[in-house]
Amino acid sequence: MTPIKKGQPSAHQAFCGEAAGWKPTKNDTLSHRIPGFGTTMNVLYGDQLCGQGEDVQEMNTIITHYLYYADKMGIGREKAGLNVSCGQQKAFNPTKSTPATAAL
Repeated sequence: MTPIKKGQPSAHQAFCGEAAGWKPTKNDTLSHRIPGFGTTMNVLYGDQLCGQGEDVQEMNTIITHYLYYADKMGIGREKAGLNVSCGQQKAFNPTKSTPATAAL
């Protein structure tokens, strides 16, 4: 359960939040990164899936599978968490350079 990069939570911490030792910073909260499955996807996939709105087929496929297995395990969708999407989150690991980072 080691973070991929320094300064970000591990996937486990992103899913469990404070119970696993991660409390979102002000920057995380402003970037819509709060504990839950959506932030777990953000840690794992970054801007490949996240921060591109809610119409990303690959992200929605992963969410559908997550909710399917939550149902199968008897958890139910209503208890699977509110943060299941990363569509509105700023990516933890951006791969595209932005004007601010391109100048560095």
